[in-house]
Amino acid sequence: MAVKERYNEQEVKDQMTSRFQNSSGQAASNSVYGNVLSRALSGYERKYNRKMPESVQTVLVNSFKQQTDRLMNSHSREAIHSALADVSQVDNPITLAYNLMSVLIPNFTYTEFIGIQPLPTKTSPIFYPQITANETRNNIEKTTSLLGATNWCDSNTFTTNRIRRSSGVGSIAGDVWTFTAEQGSITPGSLSLLVTLSPGVVGYVFDDSAGNLSVVPHLTKNINGSSGTVNYKTGLVTLNLLAAGTDTEVVPEYRYDFSDDTKPAQAVLEWITKPIRAEPYRVRTTYNMDDFFQVKQVLNDYNIDTVLSTSVAGLINKEISGSVFDDALLRTDATYPWEATDPTGVAWALHRLSLIQTFVRAGNGIRQNMARSGGNVVVAGTEWMNFIETLGDDLWKPQGYGKEEPIGPYVAGTLCDKFKVIKNQDYPDDTAVMGYKRDDVDASMIGGVFIGLYCTNPINLDDLKTIQAMGTQFGWTKAFDNSLVELKIVK
Repeated sequence: MAVKERYNEQEVKDQMTSRFQNSSGQAASNSVYGNVLSRALSGYERKYNRKMPESVQTVLVNSFKQQTDRLMNSHSREAIHSALADVSQVDNPITLAYNLMSVLIPNFTYTEFIGIQPLPTKTSPIFYPQITANETRNNIEKTTSLLGATNWCDSNTFTTNRIRRSSGVGSIAGDVWTFTAEQGSITPGSLSLLVTLSPGVVGYVFDDSAGNLSVVPHLTKNINGSSGTVNYKTGLVTLNLLAAGTDTEVVPEYRYDFSDDTKPAQAVLEWITKPIRAEPYRVRTTYNMDDFFQVKQVLNDYNIDTVLSTSVAGLINKEISGSVFDDALLRTDATYPWEATDPTGVAWALHRLSLIQTFVRAGNGIRQNMARSGGNVVVAGTEWMNFIETLGDDLWKPQGYGKEEPIGPYVAGTLCDKFKVIKNQDYPDDTAVMGYKRDDVDASMIGGVFIGLYCTNPINLDDLKTIQAMGTQFGWTKAFDNSLVELKIVK
């Protein structure tokens, strides 16, 4: 089925409603999933000191439903309900499968770096917002992206009566440049002219609200003495230059008077799509059911995160999150280096603080290049973490995990109360990647989850060992150009 490239507001509401339709609320009231979901929600809040995002809840509940459909091929509905009635009974393979989901999905570290949207089918679009000019206005052409991957709108003139002309307008005869505003008028006091006679000979000329043009001395180099006039009613501008040449260029900027029938600027809010194909990630495990008696005792204290996230869950998180972060590194648009060697005469305790400037420059560079947001989330290799984790607590706020450091990439803490830092031991030591994430529809990268996690029917052998496969189906894409940058340590 073909996927539209652009959706209007109502169409995207219909699409997103079908994906997000109160999944968390339905599951919380459902006696089958309510217990295990509430445990996942409370565990997430204890770990991150914030509520689980709706998108993660939706992925989790969808996985519960997918798993139920699969288990019903070999287990009755009553057996599934019975297994979930007391989720501490981990010696039941069915209960174990749901418990693993409730721990693993909220701990997928990639959800902290990229936007997450559920996919209704294996191949589906993801959405992100766009604003597009719906008319040609003030030198902005119709269909121009006003909230784009590269910039908002370079001239900042679409919604106003302000005109910023491009180069090459007007005409030069001898030393006289003339130009007539196509709008038929110029607002007194609003006209400025950027004059370039030749490389390095540049200056500004302004009108005085009385029809006269004069040079601004402190903004001008080597064009003093130029003068001219402006007819505000007709929009005719005449500028006398001292020595015009073949390289002479004059760029006017001005405001004009709206006519009585001028309507407000018209723009369209659209939702752009990119197709995502969910790919499988799978692992098969063998475990002994007798061993889960001790685990059961721990689960009675609701400490499921400590027990399960250090085993199969940790492995799958490492594989999937690591793949996302590797792809982000390949898709960076610029590099910001940090010189780690102490300059002569500068103490290490002082020099190490300079790494903060690299983070700030990279974050502001992302905002300058694509304007939707500054960088605010970083995936860092081991050497970067060696430096960051030695900073004082006024700059570095580590995420508390007690004695159980997670397997695979994980959120290590926050730098300068702004940058979320993910520790990733699989990156080159001297490498980090910065992107941005505002929400699940506005981020450097956006991922689509078809099945957050599923388990196959367990095969119980006669030695009490059980074989069971686990997997997920997930895809992602870089949503915006100029939104990922590499940070590099130089020695």
